[in-house]
Amino acid sequence: MPPKYATIVVDSVHEWCRLTFSYDMKKHGVIADASGIKEQIRAINNYPGATERVNMVVRRFKDYQIKGMTVVLTAHEQIEKIYARGGMINAKGTTPQEPVGVKGWPNIPGSTAPTEIMGACDNVFRVRRVNGKPSWICIPEALGGGGDNWVAKDRFGAPAINAAGILPASYVELASLASVHKDCSWAPPYIWMLYGEPGVGKTRSLLSFPRPMHIFDIDRGASVLKGKDGKLPDGISVSQYNSEECDDYPKLICDLEAAYNG
Repeated sequence: MPPKYATIVVDSVHEWCRLTFSYDMKKHGVIADASGIKEQIRAINNYPGATERVNMVVRRFKDYQIKGMTVVLTAHEQIEKIYARGGMINAKGTTPQEPVGVKGWPNIPGSTAPTEIMGACDNVFRVRRVNGKPSWICIPEALGGGGDNWVAKDRFGAPAINAAGILPASYVELASLASVHKDCSWAPPYIWMLYGEPGVGKTRSLLSFPRPMHIFDIDRGASVLKGKDGKLPDGISVSQYNSEECDDYPKLICDLEAAYNG
């Protein structure tokens, strides 16, 4: 039986991570009530559980892929200093260790979670404007200022389409180009990571992916897809979650499994 959805989207990974932190901290969305302030601040011991929960689900997405579903993850971008093991935290009075590298990649907390999650994705493209239009960048580009590269990877030979690494920010256009290119091995469905600065057009590009589509909207940004009539386009449905509410985490996981089981 074919899957219920051709594409599922988690928008966005950084808000998904915030939700897993809320779950790990047993944090609720209310920040104050009659008894006073209810704020909770994440601590170092919250990182392993919070980031591993995201990591486990991204790996579960490989089963969605096998079932015939495209998976898209969106994220903001960040510049991260990479330290050798044992670096960054120094004894009092000692000279701070210099980073061994600087990377630009999706805004995912933790020291290993970004590489683990990107490793489970097939295509990791940075979204940036080229000549004023959103584009997907499929090759590592220099950060500048003494840094290393913005991370990019793919599984179908994307740089063969454009040696400069600049691709249209559209699944439909990219599929059309890659499926006929002699040096590309286009074999969807894929797991995608699209990351970039806020407002660059990551969410709007979701309109180009196969439908029916369901968007798991954790950063409450899917409203930009609505038309002038206030309705979503045909074939797109959305469920929303509060990243500050720990009770929304099991709801998200159950909804993801329901999408898989159809």
